[in-house]
Amino acid sequence: MIRFNLCAAGISLALSGAAFAAPTAPSIDLYGSNNLQFSKIELAMETTSGYNDMVKYHEKAKINVKFNQWSGKSGDTYNIYFDGEKVASGPIKGSQTTASFEYEQGGLYQMEIEACDETGCAKSAPAQITIADTDGSHLPPLAMNVDPNNKSYDTDPSVVMGTYFVEWGIYGREYTVDNIPADNLTHILYGFIPICGPNESVKSVGGNSFNALQTACKGVNDYEVVIHDPWAAFQKSFKQAGHEYSTPIKGNYAMLMALKQRNPDLKIIPSIGGWTLSDPFFDFVDKANRDTFVASVEKFLKTWKFYDGVDIDWEFPGGGGAAADRGDAVKDGPAYIALMRELRAMLDELEADTGRTYELTSAIGVGYDKIEDVDYGEAIQYMDYIFAMTYDFYGGWNNVPGHQTALYCGNFMRPGQCDGTGLDENGKPYKGPAYTSDIGIQLLLDQGVPANKLVLGAAMYGRGWTGVTPDTLTDPTDPMTGTGTGKLTGSKAQGVWEDGVIDYKGIKSYMLGANSQGINGFEYGYDEQAEAPYVWNRSTGDLITFDDERSVKAKGNYVKSLGLAGLFSWEIDADNGDILNAMHEGVSGAVIDKPNKAPTAAAGADQTVSGPASVALDGSSSKDSDGSIVSYAWEQVSGTAVALTGADSATASFAAAEVVEAEQLTFKLTVTDNKGASASDTVVVTVNPKDVVVPPTNTAPVASVTAPQSANAGDVVVVDASASSDADAGDTLTFDWTLPAGVNATVNGSQVLFTAAEYTQDTNLVITVTVSDGEASSSASATVVVAKHTTVEPPVDTCDNAWDAATVYTGGDQATKDGKVWEAKWWTRGEDPAKSGQWGVWKEVGVANCQ
Repeated sequence: MIRFNLCAAGISLALSGAAFAAPTAPSIDLYGSNNLQFSKIELAMETTSGYNDMVKYHEKAKINVKFNQWSGKSGDTYNIYFDGEKVASGPIKGSQTTASFEYEQGGLYQMEIEACDETGCAKSAPAQITIADTDGSHLPPLAMNVDPNNKSYDTDPSVVMGTYFVEWGIYGREYTVDNIPADNLTHILYGFIPICGPNESVKSVGGNSFNALQTACKGVNDYEVVIHDPWAAFQKSFKQAGHEYSTPIKGNYAMLMALKQRNPDLKIIPSIGGWTLSDPFFDFVDKANRDTFVASVEKFLKTWKFYDGVDIDWEFPGGGGAAADRGDAVKDGPAYIALMRELRAMLDELEADTGRTYELTSAIGVGYDKIEDVDYGEAIQYMDYIFAMTYDFYGGWNNVPGHQTALYCGNFMRPGQCDGTGLDENGKPYKGPAYTSDIGIQLLLDQGVPANKLVLGAAMYGRGWTGVTPDTLTDPTDPMTGTGTGKLTGSKAQGVWEDGVIDYKGIKSYMLGANSQGINGFEYGYDEQAEAPYVWNRSTGDLITFDDERSVKAKGNYVKSLGLAGLFSWEIDADNGDILNAMHEGVSGAVIDKPNKAPTAAAGADQTVSGPASVALDGSSSKDSDGSIVSYAWEQVSGTAVALTGADSATASFAAAEVVEAEQLTFKLTVTDNKGASASDTVVVTVNPKDVVVPPTNTAPVASVTAPQSANAGDVVVVDASASSDADAGDTLTFDWTLPAGVNATVNGSQVLFTAAEYTQDTNLVITVTVSDGEASSSASATVVVAKHTTVEPPVDTCDNAWDAATVYTGGDQATKDGKVWEAKWWTRGEDPAKSGQWGVWKEVGVANCQ
């Protein structure tokens, strides 16, 4: 009996142990749980429709996690843990349960599911769950693939190093976010965010751009912002970012979010507007439209949290942009200031809500006519930075060459063109000072904009013309004085993505080469006065103006000297690293490494002597324009060998022996400058028998020129070189004159006559004559000071000023056509005002009251 009772007790204990066992550990159903990918933002990933239909943001992510307990006990309740912290709980409903809850904080978490009853709990194996948010908190740092030509710099957050990254760069150029040298940047401006409403200028882009914008704005109020290209922004898969797998957000935006995880201090700012997307801004004179816009920007920043503020790229308040019929010089300026004030107030409220800092910036044109329509000194109090677009000063929209992104005025400019006090090629006063970086910055400083809020622009591209051949030049040494026949053309492989524009990478590869001195028929030139480079092909007339390492370093030095905020560039996909490197080195105060010019060797005139004789070789006329000659080397290259004395000096000598028949001895002089460049020249010495009469050596003429020291406008000035002389009787002298640009003179051999033009400041005219006897020459110069003359431009007679296709018109000139008065916005010739020209050159300003 005792044994039986013990067995029964054992069975009872075993049964009670089974009854009180803990629940079975849950297993997570990944397929039924959306592969554990959840998001606070819902994005339409397979279709294209209106922005509001495609993008829906929620304060919390809706999470549905399915777990199974196919065997054993299922338990009564579940608990869900993220990284060990309980985030949800609920009842277990059998062998398969779906846990539904909401979660606010985006990120990557190790999730565990715990099943519990009165006997205990059991946890699942951990699994990674993604809660996507637009701050990128769910993403690992972006792996980079940057051109190794980009050097490494300690980027100073107090010095702006900015660039534009454009939405469409991922297509033809195949330039993606991971290619951006972000370690060398403080700011990335994302171009461009459009505004719904009137957008006729977008049609000029061609392709599907206008239709895509119309689709994005479907169901969206006018003056609200949207995404122009959803495929590029958040739908396209990038394998390098892991987008080939299921992920809630893709495209440029996901890449930028991951970039922020890698570079958390980097400012990424959406740039709203741009050349073809600025039309709606002109309606912001109406406060109701501004209010709609500001509210939509606030919603946009709350939706896309990786952005750090807003950049306004209104081109341009007052007019002069892509839309020739838009712009009010009186109302737009105050509207711009009000917009900045209202945006700043909104951003301040957003900062209080989020604890973040948001920047307000604006990219602006720096021509005098763009700056004068806005009081930027008033607007800047609401802004962090002004990005001064110090580029696009000249380009293929007309056939007038010039430096498109120069720091200062160029050598090619006419007297008084730089400061706007002179007369143009038609004899009319300039409307204002020239377009240069320095003039634009100085105008903004004069308005009261603090230097430390101004960011100077560098160009990572060139603008160019074709047909600028030597015969079109007024100065044979400067192609900028020529005339083009159209825009530069080329292939996309060469970096020409649109006629007239070429990537810096293309210039470097196909025009400059590794030595940056010119290849494929191109010559490299640099205007030291303007701090501006160019490349020119004399045969084709292809001429390109751009920024290079030297000019960008000069801009950086300029930024440092004035205490400006820093540098930015358009656009990063066109650079191979050279320009961004130079931006850093320039603002650090690096010495500009100017290309060394080779010296000029001069071995002297050929000589004839009768042997025996002592012969002197003279190379002292050799020169070096940007340094000094440090060594001379004479060597004999032909003829009976002689012993040279002073072969390593500027002058050398040897003893010529007596000969029975004439013999020629050739000597080469090689000179080397202080930077190692060298040049050579040869001289021939003919040694005759002693009974041969040696003809006398030719003597160079002596140039002499006379001219009046001063003149007034309208005076006939005579410059005379007839007193020039030559010691060799019988030599005929010729005269070659070099005249200042803009001086139209009559040349009559040894005399030049011209009528002094009108100048608004005393102007020095330097006239040079070169006198030649056919073998040798010399030069002399005279300076005539033309006294300033104040002229008053007569009022335009709209009845007698009919438009003429052959006349050159510049900005502000007026003409009548078809009973209307038209005003030119910039240089034009042959473009019918009634048709407004391809670029909207003409603007209708009134009705012609002709009787």
